[in-house]
Amino acid sequence: MAKYNNPLGPDAALGWYRDNTTIVSACGTQPTTQETGTIATYALGTVAYGTALWTIAGGDVGGGRKITAGAATITLDASGTVTHFAFVGPTYLTIVGTCAPTAVTAAGTVIMNAFDAVEIGTIT
Repeated sequence: MAKYNNPLGPDAALGWYRDNTTIVSACGTQPTTQETGTIATYALGTVAYGTALWTIAGGDVGGGRKITAGAATITLDASGTVTHFAFVGPTYLTIVGTCAPTAVTAAGTVIMNAFDAVEIGTIT
């Protein structure tokens, strides 16, 4: 008998990230909590990040599902080196992604390119 995984299950799990993220921050230090994802000692800049910027679709591994974070342009409040992007909501630090270290200056912008944030593989 072939194996089957109804995509509604993984989609519900992946939707949690979309539904619990309201801000993306460009950070110079890896945040570990919801608070550190947005405070000035970690975040060089933040921008509102809505549910429309996420895409849930078929995964890269046959039968899996993934959520892709859409691109965002973040205006910077401070100068430094961006090493992480943090996805933050009112209650949770939902995802932290890394990037190539990028020197930035206050009042400038940094672009976070779209990327596959989380993938749930197929059943085995």
